[in-house]
Amino acid sequence: MIKNILIYIAVLAISFSFAVFYYAWFSNFLLIVVLCLPILSLLCSLPFMIYSAVKGFSLYASKVIYAGDDVVINLAANNRSGLFCPLIKVLVYSKNSFCGKSKKTAFKYSGMINKPVNIPLSKIGKDCGLVEIQTRWLKIYDMLGIFFIPVRFNTAAEILVIPKTANCSEEVLTGKQAIIGYKKKAGGGFSDDYEIREYRDGDNLRNVHWKLSAKNDDLMVREPSLPIYKNFKIMLMLGDNPENNNKVLAKFAGVCKNAIKNEIPCAVCTTKNAGAYPLTPQTNIYSIYKAIYTRQNLGNADTSNAEIHSIFADSEEVAK
Repeated sequence: MIKNILIYIAVLAISFSFAVFYYAWFSNFLLIVVLCLPILSLLCSLPFMIYSAVKGFSLYASKVIYAGDDVVINLAANNRSGLFCPLIKVLVYSKNSFCGKSKKTAFKYSGMINKPVNIPLSKIGKDCGLVEIQTRWLKIYDMLGIFFIPVRFNTAAEILVIPKTANCSEEVLTGKQAIIGYKKKAGGGFSDDYEIREYRDGDNLRNVHWKLSAKNDDLMVREPSLPIYKNFKIMLMLGDNPENNNKVLAKFAGVCKNAIKNEIPCAVCTTKNAGAYPLTPQTNIYSIYKAIYTRQNLGNADTSNAEIHSIFADSEEVAK
């Protein structure tokens, strides 16, 4: 490292000046020791440097964290028994495009690596988004930090930063639910909801409505059906302010939780993405967040007759 080299040059200059102006055995001995230090450091460190370079390292991180939590990646030695590194330096490039933040971190470590070493990336996980992490080179230095072996270390990782769920009313959507029709129940069978029609050949006699049949003087049967509920389109009012987006996404997490819990048919839209993402109990919520963060097309869910439920940062949810 340049800083270490400059420090060594300064120490060497002082030793040389001391040997010139204070001519004695001690000053000469000190100058010789200072001159030999880089060579001694290299000779002592070279076996460990070569061994570390050959065995190599790996980098990994948590897949999902909550907004505001510390982003930490882990550097581990590929050798199970661990490695001794006089000094290593790795440059970590991280960015969160959704909130417009990026960071370059120069991490240094010296000592035994027999378990993963944490590399903190402060503040990059403060806001919601997809944190993309990239490294290209890793340098293994001697004990003085003057000589090094460059190692190709081209690795990448992604961390999904999701919002913490904001509290919202259980009736935020359920209070506006309405049955707009019925559909035939798959497979027939009994149902709490049904339609009445005239008997057809092949109908099960157990479905005959005997009271209505007696009144109409004709066989009437119950046709099992299921209610069709009104759909909702949850619109996230996202902008360019990361803090406001955090609030919108935190509210959405609460609404989403209730919608899935009560099996309310709805789709997710945003002001930043095209299309609509269907929200069902089988939906992978992480897929929605990743699509929102990366500005992907959310999908082709039908929202033509859906009621819009908009979520803003500073006001209550508004349904129109």
